[in-house]
Amino acid sequence: MYYNSCLSGHYYSTNGCAFQEMCCIPPKHTIYPPLKQGQCGVSTPVPERQTKIVGGKIAAPGEFPWQVSMRSNGHHVCGGIMVGDQWVMTAAHCFKTNKNPYAWTVVLGEHDRAVLEGYEILEKVETLFIHSHFDPAQFLNDIALIKLGNPVTVDTAYVRPVCIPNKNESFDGMICTITGWGASHSGGVGTHNLYKADVPLLSNEVCSYLMDRTIPNTELCAGRKRGGVDSCQGDSGGPMVCKKNGVWNIVGIVSWGYSCAQAYTPGVYTRVQSYLDWVHSVMSYYGSHPSQKRGLHYV
Repeated sequence: MYYNSCLSGHYYSTNGCAFQEMCCIPPKHTIYPPLKQGQCGVSTPVPERQTKIVGGKIAAPGEFPWQVSMRSNGHHVCGGIMVGDQWVMTAAHCFKTNKNPYAWTVVLGEHDRAVLEGYEILEKVETLFIHSHFDPAQFLNDIALIKLGNPVTVDTAYVRPVCIPNKNESFDGMICTITGWGASHSGGVGTHNLYKADVPLLSNEVCSYLMDRTIPNTELCAGRKRGGVDSCQGDSGGPMVCKKNGVWNIVGIVSWGYSCAQAYTPGVYTRVQSYLDWVHSVMSYYGSHPSQKRGLHYV
């Protein structure tokens, strides 16, 4: 089986496969404990139609309850990732043209942007934290955190945070999942429904060769060698999640790429595990000091 056909959560390998083929290795079967209240990284998708993010399928409502829509002056601009009851992670480059946090609204529980389904929660941004070493020219340190104006209930089928992995946890060789309302082709317009697509993680050595530039360890790449599946305009800031031990972990933030879904041109993502110290320090300090830091801050 070509690795293009592997399912999310599987690993891929060349061992024991035919020439120029990569085989899918399913994860070991594990019995998981009952779901705990407030547990991260779990989903209870409501079955819905499937149809033919570029090359993806429509996600079921509640399938990725940590996905949020970042809207500036009422318009969807970027995706985001719920990582706590008052915290959203996204890409710093999303705020290149509008750094006023009070002009942004975060929509949680969203699925079809054209329909008010009754699950949505709209929250204003209280504080925007952009990484102090963000380089907009090179997209280095492309990460930001948003503190919402109010904590939200995170125990519903449609609103729940993703898990933040440990710094040393490995996802090498996994098939992971990207989601978003971005364009279905390069230069296109965004979709109404939330889309999902499975992509294999690539080593930084392979990615550097394909992209003809050095990809630092603070970034990671994913994509199929033949193209056809990728994140695109409007997906920026959204999640790349990997399912491990029964829960979804946030591994990458949609950052940049040369085009959408072109062969031998992977998408590049901010490697979340490279910024865990920064993430935890911001959330810990400013979460326990509510009177500190409102507005825009580079930290």
